[in-house]
Amino acid sequence: MTNATTFPVSPPHPWASSLRSQPHTAMPAVHPFHDPLSEHRLAMLERKEPTRRLVRDVIAIRRARKLSQAALAKELGVSKRTWQEWEQGRRLPSGVGQALLDRWAREQPEWPGDSRY
Repeated sequence: MTNATTFPVSPPHPWASSLRSQPHTAMPAVHPFHDPLSEHRLAMLERKEPTRRLVRDVIAIRRARKLSQAALAKELGVSKRTWQEWEQGRRLPSGVGQALLDRWAREQPEWPGDSRY
């Protein structure tokens, strides 16, 4: 007398065998999340980098001279809000603003540790 209980075995899913029989295929040449404008965006970032670098240089000079944002904005002749937008990276200065920042930075006296000279 065997006391073994047998449980019914469920049949395999109909799609399971078809998945096992398909050969592995390589990923398509174009990534499914490829952004066609990514090269354009990268070019825009590269184009704006000199302006970002100029703003970073002016920020470094401002901090070295221990100027407040309001004092620097007054020296530059722009509103405090405009300078804050530039410094915090929400906006970039236009051509005129870039020229203004460049001129101001060049007019600053040499200070110890300044690598521009």
